[in-house]
Amino acid sequence: MASTTGKTNPQYRPASRRPMPRNAPSGKPARPSREPVPQERYRTGTAKPKRRRMRSMKAHIWDTGVFFSVLLLLITGLIALFSASYTNAMFYKGSATYFIMRQGIFAAIGLAAMIALSKFPYRMYAGIHNIIMWISVALLILVAIPGIGTTVNNAQRWLFGFQPSEIAKLTVIICFSYWVARDPKSVRSVKTMVQPYGLLLAMYIGLLYLEPHTSAMVIICGIGVIILLAGGMRLWYFAPILGLGAGAVAAFYVAFPHVRTRFEVWLNPFSDMADKGLQGSMSQIAIGSGGLLGRGLGNGLQKQLYLPEPHNDFIFATWCEEMGLIGALLVILLFAYLIYRGFRVARYAPDKFGSLLATGITAKLAIQTLMNLFVVTGIMPVTGAALPFFSYGGTALLLQLGEMGILLNISRYMRIDGRNQD
Repeated sequence: MASTTGKTNPQYRPASRRPMPRNAPSGKPARPSREPVPQERYRTGTAKPKRRRMRSMKAHIWDTGVFFSVLLLLITGLIALFSASYTNAMFYKGSATYFIMRQGIFAAIGLAAMIALSKFPYRMYAGIHNIIMWISVALLILVAIPGIGTTVNNAQRWLFGFQPSEIAKLTVIICFSYWVARDPKSVRSVKTMVQPYGLLLAMYIGLLYLEPHTSAMVIICGIGVIILLAGGMRLWYFAPILGLGAGAVAAFYVAFPHVRTRFEVWLNPFSDMADKGLQGSMSQIAIGSGGLLGRGLGNGLQKQLYLPEPHNDFIFATWCEEMGLIGALLVILLFAYLIYRGFRVARYAPDKFGSLLATGITAKLAIQTLMNLFVVTGIMPVTGAALPFFSYGGTALLLQLGEMGILLNISRYMRIDGRNQD
Protein backbone atom coordinates (compact mmCIF):
# COMPACT_ATOMS: atom_id res chain seq x y z
CA MET A 1 0.00 0.00 0.00
CA ALA A 2 2.87 2.29 0.69
CA SER A 3 4.02 1.92 -2.90
CA THR A 4 0.67 3.23 -4.21
CA THR A 5 0.70 6.54 -2.33
CA GLY A 6 1.48 9.87 -3.97
CA LYS A 7 4.66 10.24 -1.96
CA THR A 8 6.24 7.06 -3.39
CA ASN A 9 4.75 7.14 -6.90
CA PRO A 10 6.17 10.16 -8.82
CA GLN A 11 3.55 9.75 -11.61
CA TYR A 12 0.65 10.27 -9.21
CA ARG A 13 -0.91 13.75 -8.77
CA PRO A 14 -3.98 14.68 -6.74
CA ALA A 15 -7.19 14.69 -8.73
CA SER A 16 -7.97 18.29 -7.74
CA ARG A 17 -4.82 19.47 -9.51
CA ARG A 18 -5.60 17.84 -12.84
CA PRO A 19 -6.96 20.16 -15.56
CA MET A 20 -10.51 19.54 -16.67
CA PRO A 21 -10.57 17.57 -19.93
CA ARG A 22 -11.88 19.31 -23.00
CA ASN A 23 -14.57 16.70 -23.64
CA ALA A 24 -15.32 14.91 -20.39
CA PRO A 25 -17.09 11.55 -20.65
CA SER A 26 -20.79 11.78 -19.99
CA GLY A 27 -20.62 9.21 -17.22
CA LYS A 28 -18.02 11.04 -15.15
CA PRO A 29 -18.48 14.40 -13.41
CA ALA A 30 -16.41 17.26 -14.81
CA ARG A 31 -13.53 18.34 -12.64
CA PRO A 32 -12.91 22.05 -12.00
CA SER A 33 -10.50 23.69 -14.42
CA ARG A 34 -7.35 25.45 -13.28
CA GLU A 35 -7.21 27.59 -16.44
CA PRO A 36 -7.32 31.35 -15.81
CA VAL A 37 -10.78 32.88 -16.00
CA PRO A 38 -11.01 35.50 -18.80
CA GLN A 39 -11.25 39.05 -17.50
CA GLU A 40 -14.65 40.71 -17.98
CA ARG A 41 -14.76 43.40 -20.61
CA TYR A 42 -16.74 45.82 -18.43
CA ARG A 43 -16.81 46.18 -14.73
CA THR A 44 -20.01 45.45 -12.89
CA GLY A 45 -22.20 48.51 -12.51
CA THR A 46 -20.88 50.56 -15.41
CA ALA A 47 -23.21 51.99 -18.06
CA LYS A 48 -21.13 50.89 -21.06
CA PRO A 49 -23.14 47.76 -21.89
CA LYS A 50 -26.31 49.87 -21.68
CA ARG A 51 -24.88 52.44 -24.06
CA ARG A 52 -23.89 49.70 -26.49
CA ARG A 53 -27.43 48.37 -26.45
CA MET A 54 -28.96 51.84 -26.97
CA ARG A 55 -26.63 52.65 -29.83
CA SER A 56 -27.76 49.55 -31.63
CA MET A 57 -31.42 50.57 -31.25
CA LYS A 58 -32.98 50.76 -34.68
CA ALA A 59 -34.56 54.04 -35.72
CA HIS A 60 -37.90 54.06 -37.47
CA ILE A 61 -40.02 56.69 -39.22
CA TRP A 62 -40.58 59.97 -37.39
CA ASP A 63 -43.88 61.03 -35.85
CA THR A 64 -45.98 62.17 -38.81
CA GLY A 65 -48.32 64.14 -36.54
CA VAL A 66 -45.47 66.37 -35.41
CA PHE A 67 -44.10 66.81 -38.94
CA PHE A 68 -47.35 67.70 -40.67
CA SER A 69 -48.57 69.99 -37.87
CA VAL A 70 -45.27 71.91 -38.05
CA LEU A 71 -45.59 72.09 -41.83
CA LEU A 72 -49.17 73.37 -41.65
CA LEU A 73 -48.28 75.97 -39.02
CA LEU A 74 -45.31 77.13 -41.07
CA ILE A 75 -47.35 77.52 -44.27
CA THR A 76 -50.17 79.27 -42.42
CA GLY A 77 -47.65 81.52 -40.69
CA LEU A 78 -46.07 82.57 -43.98
CA ILE A 79 -49.51 83.41 -45.43
CA ALA A 80 -50.42 85.40 -42.32
CA LEU A 81 -47.05 87.17 -42.36
CA PHE A 82 -47.42 88.32 -45.97
CA SER A 83 -50.93 89.57 -45.34
CA ALA A 84 -49.91 91.41 -42.16
CA SER A 85 -46.62 92.87 -43.41
CA TYR A 86 -47.03 94.08 -46.97
CA THR A 87 -48.32 97.54 -45.95
CA ASN A 88 -45.45 98.17 -43.55
CA ALA A 89 -42.99 96.66 -46.01
CA MET A 90 -44.15 98.98 -48.79
CA PHE A 91 -44.22 102.06 -46.56
CA TYR A 92 -40.94 101.55 -44.68
CA LYS A 93 -38.88 99.33 -47.02
CA GLY A 94 -40.19 100.23 -50.45
CA SER A 95 -41.16 96.67 -51.38
CA ALA A 96 -44.32 94.79 -50.41
CA THR A 97 -42.42 91.48 -50.36
CA TYR A 98 -39.52 92.68 -48.18
CA PHE A 99 -40.47 90.71 -45.05
CA ILE A 100 -42.01 87.65 -46.69
CA MET A 101 -39.04 87.06 -49.00
CA ARG A 102 -36.59 87.03 -46.10
CA GLN A 103 -38.84 84.91 -43.94
CA GLY A 104 -39.36 82.48 -46.82
CA ILE A 105 -35.62 82.01 -47.24
CA PHE A 106 -35.18 81.29 -43.53
CA ALA A 107 -38.18 78.95 -43.64
CA ALA A 108 -36.61 76.92 -46.47
CA ILE A 109 -33.27 76.75 -44.64
CA GLY A 110 -35.06 75.87 -41.41
CA LEU A 111 -36.99 73.02 -43.04
CA ALA A 112 -33.75 71.60 -44.39
CA ALA A 113 -32.17 71.95 -40.93
CA MET A 114 -35.18 70.28 -39.31
CA ILE A 115 -34.95 67.27 -41.62
CA ALA A 116 -31.16 67.08 -41.16
CA LEU A 117 -31.35 67.27 -37.35
CA SER A 118 -34.01 64.56 -37.35
CA LYS A 119 -31.26 62.20 -38.58
CA PHE A 120 -28.74 63.05 -35.84
CA PRO A 121 -29.10 61.01 -32.62
CA TYR A 122 -30.42 63.27 -29.88
CA ARG A 123 -28.02 61.69 -27.33
CA MET A 124 -25.12 63.63 -28.84
CA TYR A 125 -26.41 66.82 -27.16
CA ALA A 126 -25.67 65.28 -23.77
CA GLY A 127 -21.97 65.23 -24.63
CA ILE A 128 -21.80 68.89 -25.69
CA HIS A 129 -24.12 70.47 -23.14
CA ASN A 130 -21.26 72.31 -21.42
CA ILE A 131 -20.05 73.75 -24.73
CA ILE A 132 -23.53 75.00 -25.60
CA MET A 133 -23.93 76.50 -22.13
CA TRP A 134 -20.72 78.53 -22.21
CA ILE A 135 -21.36 79.70 -25.77
CA SER A 136 -24.78 80.99 -24.77
CA VAL A 137 -23.34 82.75 -21.71
CA ALA A 138 -20.60 84.37 -23.81
CA LEU A 139 -23.17 85.62 -26.33
CA LEU A 140 -25.34 87.11 -23.57
CA ILE A 141 -22.28 88.89 -22.16
CA LEU A 142 -21.39 90.26 -25.60
CA VAL A 143 -24.89 91.60 -26.25
CA ALA A 144 -24.75 93.52 -22.95
CA ILE A 145 -21.53 95.36 -23.92
CA PRO A 146 -22.27 98.86 -25.26
CA GLY A 147 -21.27 99.21 -28.89
CA ILE A 148 -21.58 95.49 -29.63
CA GLY A 149 -25.22 94.77 -28.87
CA THR A 150 -27.93 96.53 -30.87
CA THR A 151 -30.53 98.62 -29.04
CA VAL A 152 -34.12 98.66 -30.34
CA ASN A 153 -36.99 100.27 -28.38
CA ASN A 154 -34.78 100.89 -25.33
CA ALA A 155 -33.78 97.20 -25.13
CA GLN A 156 -30.31 95.93 -26.02
CA ARG A 157 -31.26 92.38 -27.05
CA TRP A 158 -29.81 91.89 -30.51
CA LEU A 159 -26.33 90.70 -31.49
CA PHE A 160 -25.50 90.66 -35.21
CA GLY A 161 -29.19 90.43 -36.10
CA PHE A 162 -30.34 87.73 -33.67
CA GLN A 163 -31.26 87.43 -30.01
CA PRO A 164 -28.87 85.28 -27.89
CA SER A 165 -31.75 84.72 -25.47
CA GLU A 166 -33.16 82.19 -27.97
CA ILE A 167 -30.01 80.08 -27.59
CA ALA A 168 -30.26 80.43 -23.81
CA LYS A 169 -33.74 78.85 -23.90
CA LEU A 170 -32.43 75.84 -25.81
CA THR A 171 -29.45 75.61 -23.45
CA VAL A 172 -31.72 75.36 -20.41
CA ILE A 173 -33.63 72.54 -22.12
CA ILE A 174 -30.48 70.53 -22.92
CA CYS A 175 -28.61 71.13 -19.65
CA PHE A 176 -31.57 70.53 -17.34
CA SER A 177 -32.54 67.36 -19.23
CA TYR A 178 -29.02 65.99 -19.04
CA TRP A 179 -28.50 66.83 -15.37
CA VAL A 180 -31.80 65.29 -14.30
CA ALA A 181 -31.23 62.16 -16.42
CA ARG A 182 -27.72 61.76 -15.03
CA ASP A 183 -28.82 62.11 -11.40
CA PRO A 184 -32.60 61.80 -10.92
CA LYS A 185 -32.24 62.19 -7.15
CA SER A 186 -30.85 65.71 -7.57
CA VAL A 187 -34.36 67.14 -8.03
CA ARG A 188 -35.52 65.75 -4.69
CA SER A 189 -33.23 67.85 -2.54
CA VAL A 190 -33.18 71.60 -2.16
CA LYS A 191 -29.40 71.59 -1.81
CA THR A 192 -28.78 69.73 -5.06
CA MET A 193 -31.39 71.83 -6.87
CA VAL A 194 -29.55 75.04 -6.07
CA GLN A 195 -26.48 73.75 -7.84
CA PRO A 196 -26.48 73.46 -10.80
CA TYR A 197 -30.13 74.25 -11.68
CA GLY A 198 -30.57 77.37 -9.59
CA LEU A 199 -27.15 78.76 -10.47
CA LEU A 200 -27.76 78.46 -14.21
CA LEU A 201 -31.15 80.16 -13.96
CA ALA A 202 -29.72 82.92 -11.78
CA MET A 203 -26.89 83.52 -14.25
CA TYR A 204 -29.28 83.80 -17.18
CA ILE A 205 -31.71 86.03 -15.28
CA GLY A 206 -28.87 88.34 -14.29
CA LEU A 207 -27.64 88.66 -17.88
CA LEU A 208 -31.16 89.12 -19.27
CA TYR A 209 -31.78 91.78 -16.60
CA LEU A 210 -29.11 93.91 -18.26
CA GLU A 211 -30.91 93.96 -21.62
CA PRO A 212 -33.74 93.97 -20.24
CA HIS A 213 -35.78 91.05 -21.58
CA THR A 214 -38.61 90.17 -19.21
CA SER A 215 -40.40 87.69 -21.46
CA ALA A 216 -37.23 85.64 -21.95
CA MET A 217 -36.78 85.47 -18.16
CA VAL A 218 -40.33 84.15 -17.72
CA ILE A 219 -39.98 81.59 -20.52
CA ILE A 220 -36.61 80.30 -19.30
CA CYS A 221 -37.85 79.92 -15.72
CA GLY A 222 -41.04 78.21 -16.93
CA ILE A 223 -39.06 75.73 -19.03
CA GLY A 224 -36.78 74.93 -16.11
CA VAL A 225 -39.64 74.35 -13.67
CA ILE A 226 -41.52 72.06 -16.08
CA ILE A 227 -38.42 69.92 -16.74
CA LEU A 228 -37.76 69.64 -13.01
CA LEU A 229 -41.37 68.61 -12.40
CA ALA A 230 -41.19 66.00 -15.15
CA GLY A 231 -37.92 64.77 -13.64
CA GLY A 232 -39.51 64.11 -10.26
CA MET A 233 -39.33 67.34 -8.28
CA ARG A 234 -41.54 67.23 -5.21
CA LEU A 235 -44.78 69.16 -5.58
CA TRP A 236 -44.43 70.94 -2.26
CA TYR A 237 -41.39 72.70 -3.69
CA PHE A 238 -43.94 74.78 -5.58
CA ALA A 239 -44.60 76.80 -2.43
CA PRO A 240 -41.15 78.45 -2.33
CA ILE A 241 -41.07 78.62 -6.14
CA LEU A 242 -44.38 80.47 -6.24
CA GLY A 243 -43.15 82.70 -3.44
CA LEU A 244 -39.97 83.43 -5.36
CA GLY A 245 -42.03 84.03 -8.49
CA ALA A 246 -44.26 86.52 -6.71
CA GLY A 247 -41.20 88.19 -5.25
CA ALA A 248 -39.60 88.35 -8.68
CA VAL A 249 -42.69 89.98 -10.16
CA ALA A 250 -42.71 92.51 -7.34
CA ALA A 251 -38.98 93.13 -7.84
CA PHE A 252 -39.47 93.62 -11.58
CA TYR A 253 -42.31 96.03 -10.87
CA VAL A 254 -40.09 98.10 -8.59
CA ALA A 255 -36.83 97.83 -10.52
CA PHE A 256 -38.00 98.27 -14.12
CA PRO A 257 -39.93 101.42 -15.02
CA HIS A 258 -41.06 99.84 -18.28
CA VAL A 259 -42.61 96.94 -16.31
CA ARG A 260 -44.62 99.36 -14.16
CA THR A 261 -45.79 101.18 -17.26
CA ARG A 262 -46.82 97.92 -18.89
CA PHE A 263 -48.86 96.90 -15.86
CA GLU A 264 -50.66 100.23 -15.77
CA VAL A 265 -51.35 100.21 -19.49
CA TRP A 266 -52.36 96.55 -19.33
CA LEU A 267 -55.17 97.35 -16.91
CA ASN A 268 -56.50 100.09 -19.17
CA PRO A 269 -54.85 100.21 -22.62
CA PHE A 270 -57.34 102.81 -23.90
CA SER A 271 -56.14 105.33 -21.31
CA ASP A 272 -52.94 105.97 -23.28
CA MET A 273 -53.80 105.12 -26.87
CA ALA A 274 -51.40 107.73 -28.20
CA ASP A 275 -48.33 106.10 -26.65
CA LYS A 276 -47.95 103.08 -24.36
CA GLY A 277 -51.43 101.67 -24.82
CA LEU A 278 -51.42 101.87 -28.60
CA GLN A 279 -50.48 98.24 -29.23
CA GLY A 280 -52.90 96.78 -26.69
CA SER A 281 -55.85 98.94 -27.70
CA MET A 282 -55.34 98.48 -31.47
CA SER A 283 -54.93 94.75 -30.95
CA GLN A 284 -58.25 94.46 -29.13
CA ILE A 285 -59.95 96.57 -31.78
CA ALA A 286 -58.56 94.31 -34.51
CA ILE A 287 -59.72 91.13 -32.76
CA GLY A 288 -63.17 92.52 -32.04
CA SER A 289 -63.74 93.79 -35.56
CA GLY A 290 -63.00 90.37 -37.04
CA GLY A 291 -66.24 88.87 -35.86
CA LEU A 292 -67.04 85.25 -36.62
CA LEU A 293 -65.67 84.93 -40.16
CA GLY A 294 -63.41 87.98 -40.42
CA ARG A 295 -63.01 90.67 -43.06
CA GLY A 296 -61.24 88.31 -45.46
CA LEU A 297 -57.59 87.51 -46.04
CA GLY A 298 -55.72 90.68 -46.91
CA ASN A 299 -58.62 92.99 -46.04
CA GLY A 300 -57.59 93.94 -42.50
CA LEU A 301 -57.70 97.62 -41.55
CA GLN A 302 -55.61 97.81 -38.37
CA LYS A 303 -52.47 96.69 -40.20
CA GLN A 304 -52.73 99.82 -42.37
CA LEU A 305 -50.23 101.64 -40.14
CA TYR A 306 -52.61 101.66 -37.13
CA LEU A 307 -51.37 98.58 -35.25
CA PRO A 308 -47.62 98.77 -34.48
CA GLU A 309 -45.59 95.70 -35.43
CA PRO A 310 -48.47 93.81 -37.07
CA HIS A 311 -46.03 91.27 -38.48
CA ASN A 312 -44.20 90.60 -35.21
CA ASP A 313 -45.70 90.15 -31.76
CA PHE A 314 -49.22 91.18 -32.82
CA ILE A 315 -49.54 89.11 -35.97
CA PHE A 316 -52.28 87.02 -34.35
CA ALA A 317 -54.45 90.13 -33.93
CA THR A 318 -54.22 90.78 -37.68
CA TRP A 319 -55.06 87.14 -38.35
CA CYS A 320 -58.14 87.36 -36.12
CA GLU A 321 -59.34 90.51 -37.89
CA GLU A 322 -59.04 88.92 -41.33
CA MET A 323 -60.05 85.32 -40.59
CA GLY A 324 -62.39 85.85 -37.64
CA LEU A 325 -63.08 83.58 -34.71
CA ILE A 326 -63.13 80.46 -36.91
CA GLY A 327 -59.68 81.13 -38.32
CA ALA A 328 -58.30 81.93 -34.87
CA LEU A 329 -59.66 78.69 -33.41
CA LEU A 330 -58.16 76.66 -36.26
CA VAL A 331 -54.71 78.09 -35.55
CA ILE A 332 -55.10 77.47 -31.82
CA LEU A 333 -56.15 73.87 -32.51
CA LEU A 334 -53.07 73.35 -34.68
CA PHE A 335 -50.83 74.59 -31.88
CA ALA A 336 -52.69 72.44 -29.34
CA TYR A 337 -52.31 69.34 -31.52
CA LEU A 338 -48.57 69.95 -31.97
CA ILE A 339 -48.14 70.41 -28.22
CA TYR A 340 -50.08 67.20 -27.58
CA ARG A 341 -47.91 65.27 -30.04
CA GLY A 342 -44.78 66.68 -28.46
CA PHE A 343 -45.73 65.55 -24.97
CA ARG A 344 -46.73 62.20 -26.43
CA VAL A 345 -43.24 61.81 -27.88
CA ALA A 346 -41.85 62.64 -24.43
CA ARG A 347 -44.05 60.00 -22.81
CA TYR A 348 -42.87 57.18 -25.09
CA ALA A 349 -39.23 58.25 -25.42
CA PRO A 350 -36.74 55.39 -24.97
CA ASP A 351 -34.84 56.95 -22.05
CA LYS A 352 -35.10 59.70 -19.47
CA PHE A 353 -32.87 62.14 -21.32
CA GLY A 354 -34.96 61.87 -24.48
CA SER A 355 -38.16 62.21 -22.49
CA LEU A 356 -37.02 65.35 -20.69
CA LEU A 357 -35.57 66.83 -23.87
CA ALA A 358 -38.89 66.40 -25.68
CA THR A 359 -40.71 67.78 -22.63
CA GLY A 360 -38.55 70.90 -22.59
CA ILE A 361 -38.91 71.57 -26.33
CA THR A 362 -42.67 71.16 -26.15
CA ALA A 363 -42.91 73.24 -22.97
CA LYS A 364 -41.04 76.10 -24.64
CA LEU A 365 -43.46 76.00 -27.57
CA ALA A 366 -46.47 75.93 -25.24
CA ILE A 367 -45.27 78.74 -22.94
CA GLN A 368 -44.27 81.06 -25.75
CA THR A 369 -47.51 80.44 -27.67
CA LEU A 370 -49.68 81.05 -24.61
CA MET A 371 -47.77 84.19 -23.65
CA ASN A 372 -48.23 85.67 -27.12
CA LEU A 373 -51.94 84.82 -27.22
CA PHE A 374 -52.45 86.24 -23.72
CA VAL A 375 -50.66 89.48 -24.64
CA VAL A 376 -52.60 89.93 -27.89
CA THR A 377 -55.95 89.35 -26.18
CA GLY A 378 -55.08 91.54 -23.18
CA ILE A 379 -54.97 88.75 -20.58
CA MET A 380 -51.43 89.71 -19.54
CA PRO A 381 -49.23 92.81 -20.01
CA VAL A 382 -47.42 93.43 -23.26
CA THR A 383 -44.14 91.53 -23.47
CA GLY A 384 -41.75 90.64 -26.27
CA ALA A 385 -42.90 87.05 -26.78
CA ALA A 386 -43.30 86.25 -30.48
CA LEU A 387 -45.76 83.71 -31.89
CA PRO A 388 -43.83 80.61 -33.08
CA PHE A 389 -43.87 79.98 -36.85
CA PHE A 390 -45.86 83.20 -37.42
CA SER A 391 -43.95 86.24 -36.19
CA TYR A 392 -41.25 87.74 -38.37
CA GLY A 393 -37.73 86.76 -37.34
CA GLY A 394 -35.36 84.59 -39.34
CA THR A 395 -33.01 83.29 -36.65
CA ALA A 396 -35.88 82.63 -34.24
CA LEU A 397 -37.63 80.59 -36.95
CA LEU A 398 -34.41 78.67 -37.63
CA LEU A 399 -34.09 77.72 -33.96
CA GLN A 400 -37.76 76.75 -33.73
CA LEU A 401 -37.51 74.44 -36.73
CA GLY A 402 -34.21 73.06 -35.42
CA GLU A 403 -35.89 72.20 -32.12
CA MET A 404 -38.66 70.46 -34.06
CA GLY A 405 -35.94 68.45 -35.81
CA ILE A 406 -34.63 67.28 -32.42
CA LEU A 407 -38.18 66.36 -31.43
CA LEU A 408 -38.61 64.38 -34.65
CA ASN A 409 -35.39 62.49 -33.95
CA ILE A 410 -36.62 61.53 -30.48
CA SER A 411 -39.86 60.32 -32.06
CA ARG A 412 -37.87 57.96 -34.30
CA TYR A 413 -36.86 56.00 -31.19
CA MET A 414 -40.26 55.91 -29.50
CA ARG A 415 -41.17 52.70 -27.73
CA ILE A 416 -43.25 50.22 -29.68
CA ASP A 417 -46.28 50.60 -27.41
CA GLY A 418 -46.46 54.27 -28.36
CA ARG A 419 -46.02 53.62 -32.08
CA ASN A 420 -48.75 50.98 -32.12
CA GLN A 421 -51.35 53.45 -30.86
CA ASP A 422 -51.30 55.45 -34.11
